[in-house]
Amino acid sequence: MGEHNFIDTIPLFSTLPKDIRKQLTPIILTKQTTKGEVIFRESERANAIFFINVGKIKITKSSPEGKEILLNIRQSGEMFAEVSLFSRKKSTYPATATSLENGVISLIRNEDLELFLMQHPELSMSIFRVMAERLQVAQTTLRDVALYGKFGALAATLVRLSTDYGVDTNEGIMIKLKLTHEDLGSFFGATRESVTRMMNQLKQQEVVTKKSGYFVIHKLEELKSYLDR
Repeated sequence: MGEHNFIDTIPLFSTLPKDIRKQLTPIILTKQTTKGEVIFRESERANAIFFINVGKIKITKSSPEGKEILLNIRQSGEMFAEVSLFSRKKSTYPATATSLENGVISLIRNEDLELFLMQHPELSMSIFRVMAERLQVAQTTLRDVALYGKFGALAATLVRLSTDYGVDTNEGIMIKLKLTHEDLGSFFGATRESVTRMMNQLKQQEVVTKKSGYFVIHKLEELKSYLDR
């Protein structure tokens, strides 16, 4: 995928005038990724902002005990590591990014993008808006655990995933991400065993089941009702 195609697929850039988009081309670097490849680790120097052309990237952080916490999953058209753009010099990435499948990503070095933003400040507002939305999601996750407990947090996570990755099928809303119970628990700090017990309850009530590796929500409104209990 060429740089022009890349710009057209990223909402952040696709609305820019053609002449401004053309100015971005020289500072864009594009590379292919393979499943399981680590794009960067949280201890590495943060020097670029990334964009997904094709594929999915998981963003994780390690606890002091070495447990992996799944912060989010980014897909085609989205950016990641955007917080590094406005960090102090010599800052490190706050999380680790790993490719979930073979794909293509593009990156722009911070120093190049910062210079571009000085010339086109209107783009800065778009980036700030994305950062604000993601901060709100992070705060919502903390709220879910605090207010609803682990079961409510699981329900809220499934509802949120259905919004971001759900596909309507004859059986219900299929979350088009292959996630394990451990992956689900990583979103809100629950163990695999705890998630398995809760998912078994949802399965018995025919609210959520799993088919071919994907979770299927059969009763979305009932799932949402767990947030009010």
